[in-house]
Amino acid sequence: MLATPDHHLPGECRDWLRALADDLIPAAGPMPSAAAAGIDSEQLDVVLRARPDLVPDLLRAWTATTGLPAGAALKHLRDLDDAGYQAVLLAAAGSYYTNREVRELLGYTGQQPRTVHIAEDIDEDLLHRVVERGPIYRPA
Repeated sequence: MLATPDHHLPGECRDWLRALADDLIPAAGPMPSAAAAGIDSEQLDVVLRARPDLVPDLLRAWTATTGLPAGAALKHLRDLDDAGYQAVLLAAAGSYYTNREVRELLGYTGQQPRTVHIAEDIDEDLLHRVVERGPIYRPA
């Protein structure tokens, strides 16, 4: 079964990926497992919109390992299909870390603008002379 033009994977492939991701990212302390974090839902769509090149590798990996338990499927991919294995890892981790609860538990607020203040003891006249002088270097 092929992915639709908007990079969605078939439900069976999402179920397969959820099982593999749960094997890769189990629950630990307050952190939810990959399945509990809903990696097979909208979060996966976010990853696939950013990386549509993963879809063929995920579909191939799914087709090659359908019916295998998660651990055996991961071992098969790791041993025989590195591109498929890497696609699974990236899709699982990317989907997991797009979950708001996971980011909050980690204390990650995303990229934030910061204002940098120049130390008061720096002589700005020295800096202006360097800027006006221009770059000084030897070509390598």
